[in-house]
Amino acid sequence: MSEDGTNISSGSILEQNCRENWPRWTCLFANICGLCSTALWFIVLLPQVWKNFHRKSVKGLSVLWATANFTASLINLFFVFIYVSIPLYGQISSIYCPILEFTLLIQFWIYGRYKKVEKIVYATACFILWGIIIGVELIFTLENFVEYAAIFLWCIETFPQIILNMRLESTSGQSTGSVLIAMIGKTTDFISNNSLVMPLQYVIMVYFSSSVAYINGLQVAWYYGNDDFRQGEGHDQFWNPENSGHGEHNYNFHQSVESVEGGHNKWNNSSIKTGSTSETANKQSSYSALEQPNKQTAVVFTIRWLCILTLSVLLTGCVAGFAWNIDSYYGLFAPVSIACVIGAAKLYFSFCTTSKYTPQVIT
Repeated sequence: MSEDGTNISSGSILEQNCRENWPRWTCLFANICGLCSTALWFIVLLPQVWKNFHRKSVKGLSVLWATANFTASLINLFFVFIYVSIPLYGQISSIYCPILEFTLLIQFWIYGRYKKVEKIVYATACFILWGIIIGVELIFTLENFVEYAAIFLWCIETFPQIILNMRLESTSGQSTGSVLIAMIGKTTDFISNNSLVMPLQYVIMVYFSSSVAYINGLQVAWYYGNDDFRQGEGHDQFWNPENSGHGEHNYNFHQSVESVEGGHNKWNNSSIKTGSTSETANKQSSYSALEQPNKQTAVVFTIRWLCILTLSVLLTGCVAGFAWNIDSYYGLFAPVSIACVIGAAKLYFSFCTTSKYTPQVIT
């Protein structure tokens, strides 16, 4: 029993960290959600790793996101086994996640379009940082420092990727499968952490990371359907992300559309000049070619706004659930702080696209 009278653990894996005054089924459900979350973390990065391997590139991904992710998991690994007692699924996840995240960093080393010197310098700095973290955790008893360092990194880890997506106006670098699995995992993780008796740092971390994950999902929904023109197998010939914000890809998009429409005009003009009886057939062919994109646009529009509506509801529920759990309205400041960071980045990119300066983004 804890100090507040709650049941922390019992014999069954599905009856750990239960709230004493809650029905038994809520504890079972929460632990099942935790186990589901752990299972999802085993596969969450696999679609991203496979996509990077398949295209032999990490273009569109932020190395800062990957580094912060692994560093937070490294801190958490020692925190879980030294300072706190959490359910078994959390212990398993704390070991496995750093392994998969380090695999992603290796891909940055192999596929990243950086100079060899830059790779060596960055890798050296990272290993020094990780060595210091391991040494501090093994030698000193700094529970508060360790827990809040991990919280901070997990809270901000996705911001570099979100900001990069805003800069590129695309999420083609990310695997949609990984983003979807992450959002489902964050949802089950949030339910588990807010329904069980968990350390406060875990509750805060899950709240912030879930909120940012939903925002990343909103980006995927918002940019859905645009990536066919900006990225994909032939993305370099359509759009160069080193160019400033809006102009380049919009130009290429309209140029592609104009070329199609121009082709229709040529066909029609040719039919008129020759007086061919195929003029009607050519018009019907043109109309059919134009109807197909319209149908695709309607589907994209529907999917986009259904996803945005769903994620907005989940984000609102995340805020309400956290405020209820900690019995404080301080949780309401989190969406404001996240919005401020994203808004500041948006203003910065808007300023850069209207000036002679082009922002450099670390990918």
